[in-house]
Amino acid sequence: MVAASFPVAVGASLAEVLSQRRLSVGECVTVGIGVAAVLSAMHGERIAHGDVSAANVLVAGRAVTVADTMGALGEELGTVAYAAPERARGATPAGDVFALGMLLRSIADDEAEPVMRAWTEPLVGQDPGGRPAAAHAAAALALCAKAQPVRDAAAPVAAAIRAGGVERTVKRREDRWWRAERMALRLSPLAVLVAVAAVTGSALVPSVAAVPTRLGADPPKVQALGTVPVAAAAFDSPEAAATKLVAQRVRALAAGDERALLALSVPGSEAGAADAETAKSLADGSLAFTGLALEGATARLIATTPGGALVEVTSALSGYSVGKERVAAGDATAVLELRLTQKGWLVARILPPA
Repeated sequence: MVAASFPVAVGASLAEVLSQRRLSVGECVTVGIGVAAVLSAMHGERIAHGDVSAANVLVAGRAVTVADTMGALGEELGTVAYAAPERARGATPAGDVFALGMLLRSIADDEAEPVMRAWTEPLVGQDPGGRPAAAHAAAALALCAKAQPVRDAAAPVAAAIRAGGVERTVKRREDRWWRAERMALRLSPLAVLVAVAAVTGSALVPSVAAVPTRLGADPPKVQALGTVPVAAAAFDSPEAAATKLVAQRVRALAAGDERALLALSVPGSEAGAADAETAKSLADGSLAFTGLALEGATARLIATTPGGALVEVTSALSGYSVGKERVAAGDATAVLELRLTQKGWLVARILPPA
C-alpha cells in the first residue's frame, strides 16, 4: 500500500472571508502577490492551474495558499466568474492571469475596488497574448500599495456554510476524471503540489476548516496608485532604470530625436512639460547638441515612494556645443524622481542634488 501525507494548510478560503466582508487595498495586494507568486512557479514548470477562484485560495494573515491544483484537467472549465474568454479551449498561463485579475476585483471593498479595477486592467484583457506574466503581475502589484495581513474571518463553520453559495468549478458533461491527457500543460499532480508548496511553504488541500489568527486592529489606510505597470522594464531596479534613462536622454539630445526624448518622461508631469519644450526646439532646429556623449554614470537610491523612487545620478559628459556655446567635459549630478508606469520607469521630475 502506498500512502501520501500532507499537513493541513492553516487559513480560511477567500470564499469564506467574502461571506462576511470584502478586502482593503493592502489585503488585496497581499492576496494578489501571493497567488501570482504561486502561479509564476507553476507556469515556470509548464503547469497551468485552470481554476483560480475565491474558493481555491486560502488566507491566514500574510500567508496565501492556492488549492485544487487539478483545475487544468480536461473535465473542468474553471469557475464562471473568473474564467478567461478562451477557457473553454483549455487551461493556460494567460488564462490563470485573467482569473487572478477577476479574483482581485471580486474581493475588493468599496474603497479598494477602483484601485484594483485599474491595476488589473492589463490582466483581464481580451487578448491572451497582451496579458503580463504572473511574475510580472506580482512585481507590479507590490508597487501598488503596502501589503497588509488579511484580517480574521468569523467562525469557520458558519462562514463555510455561508460560502456554500459561491460559484463552483464548471465541469464538462462528456469528460471523465481520468482524461488527464486534456490538460493544457501536462505534468503529474505531484509535480503541481511540489511546485506550489515550494512557494507557499504549505501543503495544498481542497478545503480547510481552521480558526484564523486574530491580527488586532484594522490596518491603517494605505496610499495606492491607480494603474499597473506591464512593461518588461518594470523589473529594473530604480538605480538601473535611472542610469538607462540618462543614457537614453543623452542619445536623444545628441541625435536631435524629439520623439525619443518625449518617451522618457511622464506625460503631464513637470519633466514631461520641460521635455515637450525641448523636443519642440529640437524639431524646429533651434536647438542642437553637437559632440554630446555620455562617458559614464553612477546612480544612488535616495528613497522609494508608492510606485516610484528618488535616485541621484552623476553623469560624466563629454565636451559639447549647444549652438555657439561650448560646454567643457565634466560631471553633472541631478536627482531623478522616477515613476513606474505601463511603459516602465519614466522621469516625473528632475531635481537639484541633495
